[in-house]
Amino acid sequence: MKAMIIYASWFGHNRTIAHLLADTLRSRGMHVACAAAGSINPGELTGYDLLVLGTYTHHGRASHALRDLCAQIPQRQLQKLEIALYGTQTELFARRHPGGVDDLELCLANRGCDLVVPPLRLRLAGTTGFQPRQVLEPDECAQIEAFAAELWEASVLAPLI
Repeated sequence: MKAMIIYASWFGHNRTIAHLLADTLRSRGMHVACAAAGSINPGELTGYDLLVLGTYTHHGRASHALRDLCAQIPQRQLQKLEIALYGTQTELFARRHPGGVDDLELCLANRGCDLVVPPLRLRLAGTTGFQPRQVLEPDECAQIEAFAAELWEASVLAPLI
């Protein structure tokens, strides 16, 4: 099983999450590549079984680079991939506004894609501004590890049944 994690990170949160997710999946035996959204094109997704997209939220929308990537992946290639999403949003706005994950989920749904597991939504403390941090809180790590376990079970174990 080969997975590609593509993330858009404004302050470093999603990059940190992507690398923890990749490490957790690798520890289970999955081959995982990790790349920033602006550094990859749809042709580079050939040969992967699982695509995980991670985005920040800005004014209720996902990263432009990830939205563009989702729109550019050929339909037949999308149909061959298991797809999952994760995203971050500040706690204050998460209560009142949709997030980047919702934006990507809609983009993929409009292209006929279902997610292999429900999206991981991480709410960041703070209001409008927060500082980059490279260290995740213990509860965030636990959520990411649980998400990785769900991905593993849905992508690797389920086809064996």
